[in-house]
Amino acid sequence: MAHEDSAARPGGRAVSRRSALFRGGAVAAGVGTAALGGAAAANGLSSLGDGRVVNVRDHGATGDGAADDTEALQAAIDAVRPTGGIVFLPPGVYLTRRLTVRSRVHLRGSGGDATVLRLRAGANSAILESEDFARLTGTRSDAGITLFSIRDLTLDGNKEQNPAGGYGLRVYGYGYEITEVIIFNCRNDGIFSEWGPTAALAAPSHQMEARLTAVRAHDNDGHGIAFQGPHDSMFLNCVAFENAGAGFRVAGDSTGTQMVNCHAWGIRQDVAFDLAATSVGCVNCYADLNGGVGVRISRSDCRWVGGFVLGYNESHPNPEIGVQFAPGTQPDEPSGCVVDSRVVNCGTAAVDFGADRGLSNVRVSMFQPGALAEGGGRIAGTGRGWIGNPAASTQVEIVQGLGDADRNLVVRPAFDLRSQPTPDRPSGGSVRVFAREVNGRTQLCAIFPNGAVQVMATEP
Repeated sequence: MAHEDSAARPGGRAVSRRSALFRGGAVAAGVGTAALGGAAAANGLSSLGDGRVVNVRDHGATGDGAADDTEALQAAIDAVRPTGGIVFLPPGVYLTRRLTVRSRVHLRGSGGDATVLRLRAGANSAILESEDFARLTGTRSDAGITLFSIRDLTLDGNKEQNPAGGYGLRVYGYGYEITEVIIFNCRNDGIFSEWGPTAALAAPSHQMEARLTAVRAHDNDGHGIAFQGPHDSMFLNCVAFENAGAGFRVAGDSTGTQMVNCHAWGIRQDVAFDLAATSVGCVNCYADLNGGVGVRISRSDCRWVGGFVLGYNESHPNPEIGVQFAPGTQPDEPSGCVVDSRVVNCGTAAVDFGADRGLSNVRVSMFQPGALAEGGGRIAGTGRGWIGNPAASTQVEIVQGLGDADRNLVVRPAFDLRSQPTPDRPSGGSVRVFAREVNGRTQLCAIFPNGAVQVMATEP
């Protein structure tokens, strides 16, 4: 959980030291393209196109936090558009309106604490937006930009001076990479990404997926990251906190997306991980919540494995739930999901089975002491192991402690034994159960190590 201290947010509002990721940076002199060449080679980027590296300062960008650098920044991006290449942003704060991102253009800052793209007051737009975004969004087309990247910088949405709207990045495209980027203070989502359906992969291609590594999205008025494609994408070591919507919302055509070692937390963040696309997998992720939902699953075949869900253990006006099965877009969703997790201190319940449609496997080790009243006793109705009813075909093992019958739930779905010939005898010290058919009636039998068969029940 976030702990408040004396750190201050711009504008005088208190902020936790955990959420103070952005501390600004000294504005340094521009780095020439020759000096950047070695750094580009070290990053494995020297072979892009003709190896062009463009410094935004050479196109007139000041990075002084006062001048409008939009035209200079866009000119630098467009300068490498024909061949592809690197656009380098030395340390500084670059005020800008919407910048159009192109295919094969790679934006490189000097670090998230040094290079800042800040949305100019009154722009009410995205800071970075892919070419043709407005025309392509919502079309599920196989068009869109590709083979671009953004790394080592901050996108500051400056929402106090952009009341009508603002995003850090809006992209319709595929095959891109975002690394070591901070996105915060946006009026809408920090990142919004979209692309076409599974069959839309253009040819020739270097595959469709996006890769987001060490991205931090916080204090945005929408979702931290609203990801609707491309499908089969990957998130690694990303953090989303204190956003007004979900920390991570994976929806739309992002089926097959995988998340590893990601962390979402925050007092004002309604959902930490919102799995709203099919076959989304989360491995070793951490949902940290104070009210709201840790992991919401509304589509089929999603997985939350090896993770940890931590609540604040309070009696909130709104429910505080560790893992929730929510209604999907189809009447038989969500189903076929796998949850294997530790859930601790969720004030309402560890698991909500309200919309479970079956065929799932839920295994939760929990610690649910319940919210405490002023006198020290547990508040009635808090700290439950589960609410709602699991579907008959869902296998459940929710365990807190032996004998705690009001919180433990173990459900083993019924299974069928198909009739077969008498099997081989089992090894010593064991018994084998099977079904066979005799004179048109099914028998339930046991065979022992000595070959003896005991009929336990016969069809009437």
